[in-house]
Amino acid sequence: MRAPFLTNFSICHLWNTLHRIFPRHIAGQSFAEAVEIALQEKAMRRPRTRAEFRNVCDRILRHTPSLADRKISRISREECGEIIRRVFPTARQQEKARRILHSLFEISIRYGKCVSNPIVGMARPQLCENEVRPLSWEHLRALLRTARKREFQSCMPPLGLMLWAGIRPAEVCRLRWSDIDWEENVITLRPQHSKTGGARHVTLQPVLARWLQESGMTREGKICPPNWERRWKRLRTIAGVLPWQQDVLRHTFASYHAKFWRNFPLLQTEMGHRSAELLRTRYLSMYGVTREHAIIFWRPGGL
Repeated sequence: MRAPFLTNFSICHLWNTLHRIFPRHIAGQSFAEAVEIALQEKAMRRPRTRAEFRNVCDRILRHTPSLADRKISRISREECGEIIRRVFPTARQQEKARRILHSLFEISIRYGKCVSNPIVGMARPQLCENEVRPLSWEHLRALLRTARKREFQSCMPPLGLMLWAGIRPAEVCRLRWSDIDWEENVITLRPQHSKTGGARHVTLQPVLARWLQESGMTREGKICPPNWERRWKRLRTIAGVLPWQQDVLRHTFASYHAKFWRNFPLLQTEMGHRSAELLRTRYLSMYGVTREHAIIFWRPGGL
């Protein structure tokens, strides 16, 4: 009697089943070794992404040194949860650690060092999103008025892209003038430019096009001027817009966009969000945003 024929699928299923039943037979890769392999796989990612991955894993190992030599296949969901809660005090830090550990285990699975991801199904920490109000009308006018001074004209392009296109501060530092298509009226954020690693197109609104032309820049090379961070901080200080809230210009863009166009699917696309949930929970604060101000905000030369 001939043995039943085994398909590739049934062989893989049998192999995974044996690994679940007999985890001791899995190749012995430690947690520390898994971190190094994951970093090698992320070699083409941005330095900031790799540094963040490294910092979270190093922090876990500093607080739990015995984890370094543990087989990654032997680390349970309960143990991961306890480590995350103990090492990272805030909900936002815990969520970041959860995402990074999820990535670490997924890479280990692809390399055959682990058969399941203990982070899958783990309860996510409850994030309490604080309201981020858009820049006040007075501060907005003061910021633009200061940027028009000769000393700060080189800062006008990145400021305009953050304010009227909703581009993140870290993203605008990576943009070049060649990423702006003046004929199609779009700004292209390539995967290596965006925070999420995905490409997106943002509309070059007439108000932004006029602002960029007013800056008088040569439109060559990078959009941000040399010593951008220092110039940008000094501009805000002289304008009197202190204390400065991170990403406030992106929030201002979202609020005025929603007030004027009332097109949330379009805004979600412009912002580069995968869903509208983040817009509803964090970005759309209409505090101080009037219909009259929204009309002026989007009018070329209105501010």
